[in-house]
Amino acid sequence: MKSTRARGSEIVRYGIAIILLFVGVTAFGYRYVSTVLVSPGLVYIPDGSDEEIIDLLRREDIGIERYDIYLMKRYGHPSEGWVRFDSNITRGEFFWLLPRIDREPLRRIVFYSGDTIDDFSLYFGKYTGVQRRDLLEYYYRYSPFVEGGIMAGYYYLPYRIDAKSAVVYMIWKSDNLIRSIALKYGIDPSPESMKRYLIVASIVQKETYRSEEMPYIASVVYNRLKRGMRLQMDATLNYGAYSHDVVTPRRIREDTSSFNSYLYPGLPPEPLCSVTPKALEAAISPAKTEYLYFVKGLFGTHEFSRTYAEHLAKITKIKAQKAKLRLYRSLVKRAKGANGGKKSSHQ
Repeated sequence: MKSTRARGSEIVRYGIAIILLFVGVTAFGYRYVSTVLVSPGLVYIPDGSDEEIIDLLRREDIGIERYDIYLMKRYGHPSEGWVRFDSNITRGEFFWLLPRIDREPLRRIVFYSGDTIDDFSLYFGKYTGVQRRDLLEYYYRYSPFVEGGIMAGYYYLPYRIDAKSAVVYMIWKSDNLIRSIALKYGIDPSPESMKRYLIVASIVQKETYRSEEMPYIASVVYNRLKRGMRLQMDATLNYGAYSHDVVTPRRIREDTSSFNSYLYPGLPPEPLCSVTPKALEAAISPAKTEYLYFVKGLFGTHEFSRTYAEHLAKITKIKAQKAKLRLYRSLVKRAKGANGGKKSSHQ
């Protein structure tokens, strides 16, 4: 058995160890919360749980760690909004200020359906003064998709915005929307899984702006793929710099890229543009049809066919309707010209 003196010496050693440990932890904790965390700039706080807020803050690449959630719980749950810091602040100051600092006033920014990220960068740069090259740099750094990584729609951003904050926020919002749509239909929401659906959705988006037609356009895409047919859709040639160009027979002949669905079977290698939730849902859950063809009618709506013969008949009918319309307009114009120099009998 240990002597009383030996036991006392052991207790003293344990006591010293505990004190040193406490001092070390306290010193580390003080140093941790005292480190500079945020440089001057914007930070977006989402409407969600502490865990969701920490997850987005980590995406914003300001040095947040998962265990910072304990600082958030200590200082209070912050409300949604954009906050601006005008000077360097420490980690402790950051989490103390989050529930207390004023939120920035916002304005609405639109990402139009059918536009590419290059289209959007031009619009965004003119509207906000943000450098186009910076926005593109951050998009390609953070988005898992070459195109389509930001969903079409409205985004609410501060009047004074920088490229990184804008891109991280819009990609985060889009990721959440894509994930919610995927889970609605019980499919894997990962980027690897969703890329195919975004490609189909972008073809649908380029072919029609009418949400009621989208499931039928998508059904034609899948029916043709299932039969091993080439898509032969002009929309696939509206990629990149050709996003809004009219696809001509010459372009179809001369474009040798893998986006040319007249030349190559299967889908294009990447999404073509930004899509709406309706287009993505159509790509995930297309109408159940036997349609293999469609053509735009006289007033912009599409007519669908099961066979090539039926398709050709509809094309002939639509051409005749367009010819009649052109003749009618020509006659109206001629009649107006003939009466143009005559004074009305009522004058």
